[in-house]
Amino acid sequence: MKIILFSDNHRDKEAVLELIKMYPSADRYISLGDSEMTESELSMLNIYGVKGNYPFEPKFPDDLSFTFDDWDFFFTHGHKYGVKNGLSRLYEVSKSLNSEIVCFGHTHVAFLEEMDDIIFLNPGSLTFPKRFEPTSFAYIETSPNLIDIKILDLKTNKVIFSFKKKKR
Repeated sequence: MKIILFSDNHRDKEAVLELIKMYPSADRYISLGDSEMTESELSMLNIYGVKGNYPFEPKFPDDLSFTFDDWDFFFTHGHKYGVKNGLSRLYEVSKSLNSEIVCFGHTHVAFLEEMDDIIFLNPGSLTFPKRFEPTSFAYIETSPNLIDIKILDLKTNKVIFSFKKKKR
């Protein structure tokens, strides 16, 4: 399964279209909120999404859970879990849900780290990154026994962070 994950494009539909054009064969596109695009705009592009902290996505759920190739994912924007102040609340939720990969946005800072067998992934911001980081997104490839995650620079498509893990 090939998954494109992005967050915080804040009404920049062109950046989303560019990403889809770069990866037309992805199996799933997921917005982690603050797209500021309507549910119908994203649905027409075959994009699943969660609600961000901006009021433009009222029909989206706060959180989503999916299983791709036996990997359990949890998707959220992150503001309701206080991710700007740490990952402890998000960690507790992911433990209670038995999530293996937790994907969040909100901080506009790319992040990829494993803690206690849980992979925490923030693709950064598709259009407005913080800390002078590049605009970025995540490309995830799953198979039943392997996950390969890359956070990529939108403009150059160069890898910023990468992580591979085999299923136990």
